[in-house]
Amino acid sequence: MHILFMNSARMWGGNEKWTMMAAGALARRHRVTVAWRSDELGRRLPQQAHSLRLPFLSEADFYTLFRLYRYIKKNKVDALIPTKRKDYFLAAVLSAWTGVANYVRLGIVRALPGSRINRFMFLKHCAGLIVNAQPIRQALQTQGWLPAEKIHVIYNGLDLEALEREARKPAEKPASFAVVSGGLLIERKGFDTLIEAMADFQKARPDADSILWIVGDGPERARLEEKARRMLAEGTARFTGYLENPYAYYAAADVFVLLSGNEGISNALLEAMYLRCAPITTAAGGAARVLENGVNGYLVTKEPATVSRKLTALYDHADRRKTMAEAAHQRVAEMFALERMTRQLEDVLHGQKTGHALSPDKDQSNQRGDD
Repeated sequence: MHILFMNSARMWGGNEKWTMMAAGALARRHRVTVAWRSDELGRRLPQQAHSLRLPFLSEADFYTLFRLYRYIKKNKVDALIPTKRKDYFLAAVLSAWTGVANYVRLGIVRALPGSRINRFMFLKHCAGLIVNAQPIRQALQTQGWLPAEKIHVIYNGLDLEALEREARKPAEKPASFAVVSGGLLIERKGFDTLIEAMADFQKARPDADSILWIVGDGPERARLEEKARRMLAEGTARFTGYLENPYAYYAAADVFVLLSGNEGISNALLEAMYLRCAPITTAAGGAARVLENGVNGYLVTKEPATVSRKLTALYDHADRRKTMAEAAHQRVAEMFALERMTRQLEDVLHGQKTGHALSPDKDQSNQRGDD
């Protein structure tokens, strides 16, 4: 099978990481091409995958569309996997012109009204939608026009062996209690709340030897750095910028905090859990499917006082923190192996010919503990 991934992103993020990971995994058994736009993606292409750089200027970029059409016809592509909004329209047009199966990948909770353009992209010229969390599937179904059998829940896969290798040398830990967070520094990720929560924690435990690491870069970085300088004790917040290997920090930290307002399932959260950080996170997206509140992490509301209380509890009770971190590691090892994701993607991609449809996950919920 020849699979063509499409990603028109300008910046590197979780969706782009999934694209490269899925492309690399499938390329071990299939022919895979990645059509990409930015150097941020181009320099991370898996070695086994073929490369196709295109401008992806807009949904009406006829040059990109024509190049993709010629490539599909010449190289006998069997399936398209577009991963960004701009790509969805281009892939639907290409599917209409060539008959190639189009499998849209959605990595965030998003309600899709049944407009003409959405029906064109996600129904008429779409063989299936690949999502990484049950809440995404539920949000799509609430609109009432997308058949349930068209939506496939496939959890993100992690290369656990690579994680172990890259985390062998933990970062130097300048404090006895290290809190880490990671991701694109944008408002949706909740870094403002994290800084406010850390400030509350420092007031509650003024003698605590603590450090906050924020791993990543983005448009909000300068503002967040200034906020941390104003609110936190001197020298207790460090912004690392973007790191090719954030795992050294995850391996060194005691607690990982992610306070997103909207997610699928965060790769950074899963990676930190596997590397034995006790997690504190909102129930955004599929987090509640991974965390059993109070057992392998804490599910919280996006409020500084709530997050601060959990930080204080984990600081005060080291044994609880270690037990929770080990349970988090075990949960990710069981649910998110890369091989499992690869097999499920293959099942879906072969579904058009075999009639096989991936069984949707049964809904589960965990009670969120906010106190």
